[in-house]
Amino acid sequence: MSNMEFTIEKETLLTNLKIVEKTTVSRGIQPVLSNILIVASSDNFITFAATDLDINIMSKTIASVQTPGKITLPAKKLSEIVSRLSNKPVVFSLNSETNIVTISCGNSKFELIGISADEFPVALNEEELKDKESVEIDLNPFIKSIKYTAFSAANYENRNIISGVFCSISNENIEMAATDGNRLTRIVEKITNEKETSISCVIPSKTLQEFLRIASFINDEKISLIIERTKIIFKTNSMIMTSRLLEGEYPPYKQLIPQNCEKNALVKREDMISALERVAVMVNERTNIVRFLFKDNNLFLKADTPDAGLGEDSISIEYTDDELTIAFNYRYVLDSLKIMESENVKIGLGGSLSATLFKPVSDDDYLCLIMPIQIR
Repeated sequence: MSNMEFTIEKETLLTNLKIVEKTTVSRGIQPVLSNILIVASSDNFITFAATDLDINIMSKTIASVQTPGKITLPAKKLSEIVSRLSNKPVVFSLNSETNIVTISCGNSKFELIGISADEFPVALNEEELKDKESVEIDLNPFIKSIKYTAFSAANYENRNIISGVFCSISNENIEMAATDGNRLTRIVEKITNEKETSISCVIPSKTLQEFLRIASFINDEKISLIIERTKIIFKTNSMIMTSRLLEGEYPPYKQLIPQNCEKNALVKREDMISALERVAVMVNERTNIVRFLFKDNNLFLKADTPDAGLGEDSISIEYTDDELTIAFNYRYVLDSLKIMESENVKIGLGGSLSATLFKPVSDDDYLCLIMPIQIR
């Protein structure tokens, strides 16, 4: 039996652990799912991998490998140890008969009991990915598209199609859309897609949120997407993430987006956020309802709870159409206002029961459609 041994910089180690650790399962049926797989190969690469059986993440980095080998170690304990080590090289050495790994750094020394790597359920082979058809696009528009949409997908628990985000990549654009039945967000971003391959699929929002979390650690400018029947693979130079896709027909959301609105308002984004946050103190926490009254270049906001009291505020806006009162779950409005980057936001209104359109007044091809709440 070979006894794995390698030396790695503390900061590098910590970054790689942060990338994979959230994907482990803390209380799973298989104890190995709460562990991180560590593979040290003879070419001086260390690979870290974790899975919750829906998502697999693998991250690789350079280290100094004395003896190749592999083991899985408990994610939580490993991260706690590494985050407290002094900023010096960290040495891992495995006794493969006992599965005990000694971690030493400066004067600190820990022994962690691992589980054999053979029990780890997923093997990711990079070589296999080389021949697969992939779409390669810029990482930044991909990240931005996720940020602008994934938050409005339905809860993952029910695993139905709307707990996913619709993603379509063509020669020039990436389009993403998400809805939970009460709101819809959609973005179109320009990309360079040299291979000109196109794909469309529905990715679980949980996967995309997880990708967003690790994106801050990725230094590459491009990402490759590979689709295989029911799964999708995200690949950069240093990371591979695999997730299952959601199967089924995504709702035809384009039909819901009004082409032109009867009434239009223009608001300063920051003003509206501040006013909403002020009145929201008095919302009924069960319903989150805030009433919006659009009237003569003003927007009046009102929240009341029978047993607590009431909050009112108003901001001046551009609005000259007929007076309109409409009520929303204020959180939906805040979520999308906070994500936009433009100074002004255009609000397209119909009647008090029509879906309302929120769009940034900027180059961004982004919209959020929110269903109002009927007030008795």
